[in-house]
Amino acid sequence: MTLRPSNFARLVEQLVPLVAELFATLAARDPLRMRFADIANKTLLDMVMTLESQGMSQEAMAASLGLTIGGFRNRMKRLREMDDETAGPAGPRTLLERVFSEVGNRETAGKVATYMALRDRFNGVKDDSLGGVLHFLVTTGLLSVTGRGPKREYRVVPHNRPSGPRYTDAVVLLYREGPISLADLATRLEVTHEQAQRFVDRVRSAGYLEECVGADGAPRYRSNDYHVPIDDKEGFEAALYDHLSSVVRAVTKKVRLGRLRASMNDLVGGSTFSFEIEPDDPLYAEVTAFLGETRSKLDGWLQRSRALAASRDPAAPKRPRHRITVYFGQTIDEDRG
Repeated sequence: MTLRPSNFARLVEQLVPLVAELFATLAARDPLRMRFADIANKTLLDMVMTLESQGMSQEAMAASLGLTIGGFRNRMKRLREMDDETAGPAGPRTLLERVFSEVGNRETAGKVATYMALRDRFNGVKDDSLGGVLHFLVTTGLLSVTGRGPKREYRVVPHNRPSGPRYTDAVVLLYREGPISLADLATRLEVTHEQAQRFVDRVRSAGYLEECVGADGAPRYRSNDYHVPIDDKEGFEAALYDHLSSVVRAVTKKVRLGRLRASMNDLVGGSTFSFEIEPDDPLYAEVTAFLGETRSKLDGWLQRSRALAASRDPAAPKRPRHRITVYFGQTIDEDRG
């Protein structure tokens, strides 16, 4: 790995609070799975694996963490064990999940989840911790409470909750990360092998699946296409992942190529512009139309590229093709006067 002078260390420090804000915002939408300890451990493990792939020695990484080489290896061993423990589908792990699950289980059994009953069930948890968790679950609308004192009763508030990964999550992952094995797909999506197989079968039925054999003799899968329609509510999480991963890959590739400046001839890169305009100015309407106009233009390109793919003769020799990923976005901050 060749190093060159840069200010990237400072950039990393600036990015950490931005990533933390993103993680917290996303986690707050599904508070029962706010597993921040998992995020920290997984982030460190992934960073070490990336640095290893770029040729950094374990000694150098140990020094950066203030550890001896033995301490570093022990820590990585433990992180890998923890990652294996949390991989795949899992039951409730955090106190938030366990308390919510207990209330639901008692309802299913025809029992009432009083505070006294919950306190007996979680007798190893301090009263203020249990009370704080219940208060949070009520204020976030996951539970309701009636009555007062130790006999107050908690019930699950019925509404649509995340049901786990969907087909769009699987097809985007197979498109961006493939070819990957069925086991890796199940691990990445935190589903059973049977659920992962159903996703693969659906991609095959859609005509997108490509298969090959890995070095271990096991099949690998990738998707050669996917599309999340504009108004598809169920595909929002998959589309968000796809957008963020595309931004990160573009920045990472630009840095690794060593092209630390922009030019009008760039094929890899991005640009950011901000405009401060009064809403009643004609330019405001022109600029804010960018998102819709660009979506329409790219959708046209997508249809043309699909038509091109459909017109290829399967018997003809394969010609090299490049995957061009375009990402864009727009946000408006109001009241900047």
